[in-house]
Amino acid sequence: MNNIVIFQTRPGIGDMCIFLPTIEKIFQKFPSSKITLVTKKSSRAKNFLKPEFLNFDKIIYIEDIKINSSTFFSLTQFLKQNEFNKAFIMHYGLKYFLPCKISKIKNIYHYGFFKKKENISKKLKSITTKWLGISNYDASTKISYNAEIHEGKKILIGIGSSGISRRWSTEKFIKLIKKINDKYKYDFFILAGKNEKNLSNEIIKGCPSIKIYSLCDMEIYETFKFIKKSIIYVGTDSAFMHLSGALGVLSFGLFGDTPTNYAEYSKNIIPIIPENLKKISHRSNAMDKIKVEWVYENIKNKLI
Repeated sequence: MNNIVIFQTRPGIGDMCIFLPTIEKIFQKFPSSKITLVTKKSSRAKNFLKPEFLNFDKIIYIEDIKINSSTFFSLTQFLKQNEFNKAFIMHYGLKYFLPCKISKIKNIYHYGFFKKKENISKKLKSITTKWLGISNYDASTKISYNAEIHEGKKILIGIGSSGISRRWSTEKFIKLIKKINDKYKYDFFILAGKNEKNLSNEIIKGCPSIKIYSLCDMEIYETFKFIKKSIIYVGTDSAFMHLSGALGVLSFGLFGDTPTNYAEYSKNIIPIIPENLKKISHRSNAMDKIKVEWVYENIKNKLI
């Protein structure tokens, strides 16, 4: 039996969603294997990667591998103790490669030693087909969810962000919700983290006659029953944009400070950038240039 370790330690939930198709292909290639995922706490993998999606033997946070004071030697000892015979390292450099090598893992698959500037979605496709010897690679993340689903005509409003430069103003969200509500009657559900509850409350207060509900106090997996079967997601390039797309919801992401290639992996994610710009990159600081009317023009054909 194969005993496999996968390293995916990019920090975000969205990052984990981008890498899930590759992880799923590893499961399919080695169906009877024991597979351990090593990731970071900020990926929140234990909160949303439930057994009905991918049946990991273990999910380990790299921060919890503290067998001794040295991260390098702690990781090496962890790998030796678990007797892995295959390692998939979704990173450049020696940080994870050397502990795997010292631990005498027979088959080590990794990006290489020198980091390159490249399209993350295209890189994943090329490296996955190379590692696994396959030609049919569907990059779209699909999260299975078979539990209770909240029925009704729902629109998801994503206000969360990993930084101020990726945030769209509450005033614009209020205007967009009112504009949609003038013609269509939906229930609106706000998706964001607990620390953004105040922004959610501002939006709810600004739309007193509209049915708006905040999901900010819920754990990630609990929100899935509201996300599933929603009409659309519209909001920031955030964890919930990726999760909504993975749950089969057409997701319109507002990109004003991150490259749109972060959305290329999913057919369910449609980037919206400022109307008069052709390209967005890191530090574009252009979220305020995304107008309410422009967002509405992009989503109106999907409203029923």
